[in-house]
Amino acid sequence: MKQEFKWKGFTLIELLVVIAIIAILAAILFPVFAQAREKARTISCASNMKQIELARQMYVQDYDETYPANRIFTPNGQHVTWRAVVMPYIKNEQLWICPSAPWSYNEFSWMKAGNGDDGCLQDGNMTRQDWQNNNWHSLANYADNGNLFDPGGPSLASVQYPATTIDVLETRDFWPDLGTWTIGWNYNANGGSLPFWHNTAGNWAFADGHVKWMKLAATIAPTFMWNPDNDPNEWSNWGGDPCNQGSTGQGAAFVACLLKEIPPAYR
Repeated sequence: MKQEFKWKGFTLIELLVVIAIIAILAAILFPVFAQAREKARTISCASNMKQIELARQMYVQDYDETYPANRIFTPNGQHVTWRAVVMPYIKNEQLWICPSAPWSYNEFSWMKAGNGDDGCLQDGNMTRQDWQNNNWHSLANYADNGNLFDPGGPSLASVQYPATTIDVLETRDFWPDLGTWTIGWNYNANGGSLPFWHNTAGNWAFADGHVKWMKLAATIAPTFMWNPDNDPNEWSNWGGDPCNQGSTGQGAAFVACLLKEIPPAYR
């Protein structure tokens, strides 16, 4: 005689236990997946920076061992940035976009002269009035090191320690160059002018061609990686940053001041 089996349904308690287990596993695994995804984006960003840095190195070899100037002003007050002069070596405008950047960018506007105030280029989707009202957002995700600024472009020989001198860095600002004077600017959940999109740190391209993921504080001490001689002295008090004023902008006092400006979450 064939015996019939009757399947019993799950009790409410059993269902709640299963749901609780799934919730616990999700809470554990989702951050892991998010970190893995961000790691992949960090690697992609580093690849972008590597190609941009190599393009700058090719430019240096073609132009008498001189780096491109940060920006070139035209007689009518417009300007073209260094991104324009290295573009022929890159030939891929998508390299200017960091995959971790939380906004939509129109970086190609930076390739040409524009009509923003004081020669500052503006997003093609924005009006001049938008820019004047400070309703701007970045046009490219990579800038060069403003501490290396030279109107004619810094010479290769001036960079005494290329392996420890920053050449290209990430940005969420509209300026084509960022220096140490921007470290204390406008910090919020996404950082200041210097972004921290990669697990509260960033990618940095160095003058010898290598790219490294680092916390901001690690670029300041123990080695001061912003100046071509690694000497911690600010070259300008531009920007009104208190760290760049008088004796504060020199040596150990300068380093201590800059480190203090970095919020703990981004150190």
